[in-house]
Amino acid sequence: MTKSQEIETLRECAEKLGSNSYCGDWLIDQLPFIENDMRSDFLPQMGWADTRKLEQNTLALAKEQAARILKDAEEQAERIKKDAQERADLIRHTLRRELEKALDTL
Repeated sequence: MTKSQEIETLRECAEKLGSNSYCGDWLIDQLPFIENDMRSDFLPQMGWADTRKLEQNTLALAKEQAARILKDAEEQAERIKKDAQERADLIRHTLRRELEKALDTL
């Protein structure tokens, strides 16, 4: 079907729906914009279903990224905690050794 045929089909449909239709007047009013977009090769705007799907995909991606950030932060916190524990053990060991040396010299 050509663009001209599609436009004619839309026009016929809008006229058939008419003023007694839920969307007839709206469709008639929108025909010039639809025709212009079609002639300019603009794709139709996203509908509710497409918008909802995009929102769900965006939310899923955000949740994945948040989970990855949280996991990385937890791993980093665990490394810092382990490093701090090792340093504290070294300080205690050094202090004990130095105290023992000091006691030996008394």
